Amino acid sequence: MNTPNLRFILETMLEDQPRPVSKEEKKQFISELEKFSELGHSIYGRTDLEQTVNRVKHIVDKAAQIMQEKDDEHKIVGFKKVNKRLFEDYRDFEQAARELKEAQQRMSLCYEQIGNHLNTYFNVQ
Repeated sequence: MNTPNLRFILETMLEDQPRPVSKEEKKQFISELEKFSELGHSIYGRTDLEQTVNRVKHIVDKAAQIMQEKDDEHKIVGFKKVNKRLFEDYRDFEQAARELKEAQQRMSLCYEQIGNHLNTYFNVQ
């Protein structure tokens, strides 16, 4: 049975050790840390999602109303099929927006917690 030599043992132990961070990597980290608060703009969302959903709802409702005003009976039947699918798509859109808002709230909380942890050791702005 072969016993591992001392060099092999030392190399194996050193592989588990993290390599030192270079000065350039530290400078880059500090630069990224100074811009940490800018990330909040995309995480918190710049537009009101509910307002966007309401605007789309208004457009869908108005489109359905206009399509039903046609005089041709054949077109009205076609429009009803389109309207049904249009409202189904809107319901999917509304559900996705609701899920997105919930995910955005969870992201915001995690972002704030990360900032608090970083602020313990670094000056996060």
